[in-house]
Amino acid sequence: MDTFLFTLFAFLTLFQGRLSIGFYVQQAGKSKGTQKQFFLLCLALAAWMFCHGLRVLLPEEFREIALNWTLIPILFVPRILHKIVNLMFGFSKNQKEFQPLHWIVLVYLLSCAFFCNAISIIDTSKFTYVYNYSYHLVNAYALLYISYSCYLMFRSIFRSKGDLRIRAFLFSCGSIIALVFTIACTWILPYYGLYWASKSIFGFLPFALFWSIAILHYDAFEIREYILDGKKLPFLNRISSFLVLGLFRLLDPNEYYMRLLISKANVVLNVASKNHELAMQMDLEKFERAEIVAGIFQNRIK
Repeated sequence: MDTFLFTLFAFLTLFQGRLSIGFYVQQAGKSKGTQKQFFLLCLALAAWMFCHGLRVLLPEEFREIALNWTLIPILFVPRILHKIVNLMFGFSKNQKEFQPLHWIVLVYLLSCAFFCNAISIIDTSKFTYVYNYSYHLVNAYALLYISYSCYLMFRSIFRSKGDLRIRAFLFSCGSIIALVFTIACTWILPYYGLYWASKSIFGFLPFALFWSIAILHYDAFEIREYILDGKKLPFLNRISSFLVLGLFRLLDPNEYYMRLLISKANVVLNVASKNHELAMQMDLEKFERAEIVAGIFQNRIK
């Protein structure tokens, strides 16, 4: 049953990543770097959870190796997540000076996982284990890196406006939920004899959902216009638009009402222009013109 859940999650994560990228490219076409990094993030998380499921199928003599190698995909997650935050909110200006140090740390941690210096298995049949110091370094690296990214996202909630503020809020919510679940399941609970690393799935599901919505919702009011005009949109955009607009009104009411007024003013302008155009071109009564205009703008006049 556990193997099925792991494999299912790996498939869903990959599918969700590909689907998000495809829809985002089709509708936005402006943030290809973000789309690529989001796909890599989904790929790394999928590989991590897939390894969790695969290791129980291995012979017992290989299980300690599998337990350590499971850490390899997750080591790439903090860096990829941070790159997405940089691309989305423009924090990449002063990052290059830390690149050499980061790669030294990452290569060292990858070597610890590859040479099985992070975790020592106690009971191969039950997958009970003890941590080595390298495992704590892996967790500290991930925790500090992701916490810093969360700080940047949280700061953007207060410093950004409009769509960026909403996206920062969604990013922050998804990241914090995933971070809390992962730390609890992979670092804290094993000290109490609860080896629940697989339960991290419950943190990554809302994470994937919130981040997908944030990346796809490049412009909340433009998407609203598409919906009102009956244009084709990704399914996730369509079903989440009401939620995003609600967050917009709550988190940035001034910007929300200003853009709502502009949207309504454009509708009134288009209606008046069409009415004037019909009056110049056709000899119709006022009510007849009104009926034609109402038919043209029936999706917008509700």
